[in-house]
Amino acid sequence: MKYRFLLLICIGIYLPSWSQMATYDIVLQGGRVMDPATGLDAVRNVGISGDRIREISSEPLSGKQIIDVSGLVVAPGFIDLHVHGMTNEAHKYQVRDGVTTALELESGITFVKEWLEDKSGHSLVNFGASAPHGSLRTFALKDYQVYFEKARKIVEEEGRQSPELSRILINLGRSAYRSLSDEDMRALPAMIDYELSGGALAIGVPVGYYPGATQAEIFRVYELAAERQVPIFSHTRGFGLVGIQEAIANATTTGAPLHIVHANSLSLGDIDVTLDMVASAQKRGLDVTTEVYPYTAASTALQSALFDDNWQEQLSISYGDLQWEATGERLTKETFDQYRKQGGTVIIHMMKPEWIAKGVASPVTSIGSDGMPYAPGAHPRTAGTFSRVLGLYVREQGMLSLMEALRKMTIMPAQRLEPIAPMMSRKGRIQVGADADITVFDPKTVIDRADFKELKYSEGIPYVIVNGVFVVKENELVDAVFPGQPIVSKFKSR
Repeated sequence: MKYRFLLLICIGIYLPSWSQMATYDIVLQGGRVMDPATGLDAVRNVGISGDRIREISSEPLSGKQIIDVSGLVVAPGFIDLHVHGMTNEAHKYQVRDGVTTALELESGITFVKEWLEDKSGHSLVNFGASAPHGSLRTFALKDYQVYFEKARKIVEEEGRQSPELSRILINLGRSAYRSLSDEDMRALPAMIDYELSGGALAIGVPVGYYPGATQAEIFRVYELAAERQVPIFSHTRGFGLVGIQEAIANATTTGAPLHIVHANSLSLGDIDVTLDMVASAQKRGLDVTTEVYPYTAASTALQSALFDDNWQEQLSISYGDLQWEATGERLTKETFDQYRKQGGTVIIHMMKPEWIAKGVASPVTSIGSDGMPYAPGAHPRTAGTFSRVLGLYVREQGMLSLMEALRKMTIMPAQRLEPIAPMMSRKGRIQVGADADITVFDPKTVIDRADFKELKYSEGIPYVIVNGVFVVKENELVDAVFPGQPIVSKFKSR
């Protein structure tokens, strides 16, 4: 037995380690691996097989594809909690910006189960959505409740592309200006639960777009979220501190998890106070988070309630600060009235650079793009949010460290959703066993190239992997690959 033991030891000395013997599908060789979850920042080799990271080693690894990434950062794929552009046309720009997961959590998606099914197998990136309070409150109105059942039946039998469904949604009227009665509000929880059972990740409450919603109605939604421990993602009421205080007060008194979207464009000149309120809430153990995007302009529909009376005073801007997305022209009183009747998207130049810098640098903010649906002249945040943070605010201005910026793009958004979507515990990380969602970039050259005239791909991100599949390789989009998977809540039951 003694000699046998010594023989095994001798053999072990000459045998390579298991990691050297294994052959991985992909090996990322010699990159600077940065994992904000653990603080790892070192040159390592990363072995990927299937859709998972299988090895992280300082030793050489064998792979079917070996990609030399020396001098580049190997980071978790960027997770964007706030995306409105959910087609592959928009996703092409997002993956070139390092995004591997794009989620529509502010406004949400009606009939989310069917939407997830339609998108499965056809998406460049991982995807998911919230339950849309804005549209569900319309269905909850007594004279509209019949349309919910009718629409649900159409979706289940014919799909979300049914022309009849489109006609129903178009004919719902201007419900944004209507208030719900107590009877209406009693119908709402079942509709929200229906979407949660379909996989919705949160309750999207963009109350700033429907002024008819009373404070009582919104409080009841927070109560419902607290009972189910489902996060609320909210574009708060109006601009400035009053709406933000309403949201935090509701979260405090009910215990609902709360995420305040785009704190920069909601707060404007009060960004310091907003950030202090969120930090104070967190110190007291409240589940309150927020995000910013790194641009001085917002973007939304011109026909929305945001441009009702007094918008100039509220935003401290005028017609010339509005840019019509379709043509790039700045508006006048005449074109404002014309396009508002027509309907369409505007870019709103209304923020100062110092407000954005404060928001990006704050330790309580994550990065969310608020990316718009694809259009050639869409807001550049659709294409350049993450590269702009890395290039402008990290490299050029030194407002925050590279690791801190990556934390805001990866582990912070992942952890925001982990309680409701346990699958997110495998994302936002470069760790053995984590999902192989990986962004490889050059910290010396990464930068956004999109501007307020034209969408353009970001530069300095040569490789992006989604679930173990290259979607960007050698600075080019990979054709005909759709590895994105649905991100669903633990409540999914149908």
